[in-house]
Amino acid sequence: MVESALYDKRKECIGLIGDSFSLSSIISLLAGEGMTTQMLGVKAAALIEGETGQGPEGLQVPVYEAVEKMLSSNPDINMVMELSGRYSTVEKLRRILPARISLVELPAARFFLRLQASDKLWVACKMDLMQTQAMLKSVVDQFPEDILFINSSGMIMDCNRHFSSLVCMDIQDIRGRNPLVFIEGLAEVCPVTGDGVIDVASMKPGLRLETMYSEVDSQGRMEFYRIYVYPVSEEVGCEVRHLAVMRRNITERTIMEQRLRKTERMATMGELSAYIAHEIRNPLFAIAGFARSLNREPGIGEKVSEKLEAIVSEAGRLEKLLNSVMGFVRPQEADACEMDINEMVESTMGLLSIGCRQQGILVELDLDSASPRAEADAELVKQCLINLVKNSVESFECEGVIRISTGVRREFVFLEVEDNGAGIPKEVRDRVFDPFFSTRKSGNGLGLALVSKIMQDLGGQVELVSREGSGTVITLLLPPVAAVAQKEPT
Repeated sequence: MVESALYDKRKECIGLIGDSFSLSSIISLLAGEGMTTQMLGVKAAALIEGETGQGPEGLQVPVYEAVEKMLSSNPDINMVMELSGRYSTVEKLRRILPARISLVELPAARFFLRLQASDKLWVACKMDLMQTQAMLKSVVDQFPEDILFINSSGMIMDCNRHFSSLVCMDIQDIRGRNPLVFIEGLAEVCPVTGDGVIDVASMKPGLRLETMYSEVDSQGRMEFYRIYVYPVSEEVGCEVRHLAVMRRNITERTIMEQRLRKTERMATMGELSAYIAHEIRNPLFAIAGFARSLNREPGIGEKVSEKLEAIVSEAGRLEKLLNSVMGFVRPQEADACEMDINEMVESTMGLLSIGCRQQGILVELDLDSASPRAEADAELVKQCLINLVKNSVESFECEGVIRISTGVRREFVFLEVEDNGAGIPKEVRDRVFDPFFSTRKSGNGLGLALVSKIMQDLGGQVELVSREGSGTVITLLLPPVAAVAQKEPT
């Protein structure tokens, strides 16, 4: 049994025997299959009696003039294939070959070589396919976008490493799951069945679909995405079997585009506002002046006096609005110098906290004593802080908490105002810094717009994080005062 098992596991070391013609035929046969004699385990070849020379070219193994010489020079040969088909050669081989060497005659040899060549070729094709798949997987995994492959049932077949890292799941656990669970925006561009699954079969082949959508991340920040969907069919015009989906994060680009459009609108708005303010202010002064003058006339009844007071009050409100508009569109005269941001917060909130406490709002200060000094205009930053606190106060229906923090983040000194108020709805979150946009009936929509403009003029940034129903965090990022080496006295 042991000897039989060893015999079954042995590796074939083949010796070929034939004339020049038959050996050349084997070379042609293998070349047609993309194989060589060495790839099949052929160790050597021997010419039959009456043949002399070096053998045919392309055999790529040693060729001996006698079988005995081939066997003595290659003792590991355990199979001999007779390729000439001559009866005399076969009879001789039967006599001289030891029992450990198998003899394969011409018909069986041809079948064996073809079978071996096909098997080796299949393995080579499989290896080539695996290498191609590995290369494709490597390329797809290095894409900075999310890539999904969806099967005909509307479920995820595969995804790239970027997507699996984003959702914090192994690729094996993602396969077979509904892609709409991970990317809600797919429902905006793909047909969905009543079971909440993408209807792949109903999609048109060769028609690329795309859309842009936004969502709020786990930290309450707005993220903007563009989705591309590519239906894939086995043949042109056939039913769609798969979908290739690519999702690209375009948040940074979208914000830059919004800022550019905002700058363009601001330039136009500045010119228009200056003209309107100039044209309105003169008749407004006249209206208010005449109303005051009439109200001082003797014999004015109480009802008429009340109406004149209303005219004066409304004129004052319009004047205040005009001043706010002009203050917003007029370039800020920033006097950037060293400022202690903690000192500014303490002095400002010392006054604002009184009004907050009266409304049942608790103000907490978390000021980093190690925070460096900022390079900014203290009055303008103070104006920003007042606007942010005012917005937080207005977000509460009753009691609440406002937390003001300072410190260092990246290369900036930060001032952060956090509240646990109503938060900002997702659908208006990207418009809160637009001028004249307000979610309150009594607001003029200039508070946050002015904060954004001041920070831009000071070379800083504004970051917004909000969850509807959980509160809002607005962070002002200011450039710190750089430490410059002073010159030594001469």
